[in-house]
Amino acid sequence: MAEANPWVGKTSTYVPDNPNMPVPPAHFLAPIHDYDHMLVILSSRQQPFTYVIARRRQLTAGLKFMKVDEKTPVDTKMCLENDCIPVCRMFQHGTTWNPEPILAKLRARDMWAHGGPEKVADLLDQQDADEKAKTQAAIRSELYERSGDGWRTYQARTGQRVLGTELTPQPEQREQTAPLVEP
Repeated sequence: MAEANPWVGKTSTYVPDNPNMPVPPAHFLAPIHDYDHMLVILSSRQQPFTYVIARRRQLTAGLKFMKVDEKTPVDTKMCLENDCIPVCRMFQHGTTWNPEPILAKLRARDMWAHGGPEKVADLLDQQDADEKAKTQAAIRSELYERSGDGWRTYQARTGQRVLGTELTPQPEQREQTAPLVEP
């Protein structure tokens, strides 16, 4: 008899809401629970072979006061029923269950791991400033190259440069005339 998965249940890491979806194995759910015990994986009602990663509501009202109507997505309603806040989606590909890509995605999106919201905002502002400076440097470099090409083209058209070599002015040559002989 197969051993029961300790991470499956209404108050555990995986909430078995859709019986048509495969239950993630314990070796997949354990690292996710170890990363953040407030994370919940729910099987999507909206998309087949998709899971919704949500977080249990802890300090805020979350989506509790959200107006629910027919336009509200089914998965959002499911999160409301389970008192969770949706974080992202997870897609099942094949029969293997590897938690590392999911944990990497969650770590990248975790503001508190990066120093909190203010620190993340400062990092994003700095990233935008660096990107703008890089773009401006690229534009300046391109304009410099174009102006150099234009200058070389101008020199070639005016005869100041021939075949990539610059012509140096020659000293004036005097007309050679025969010396005057006095009779």
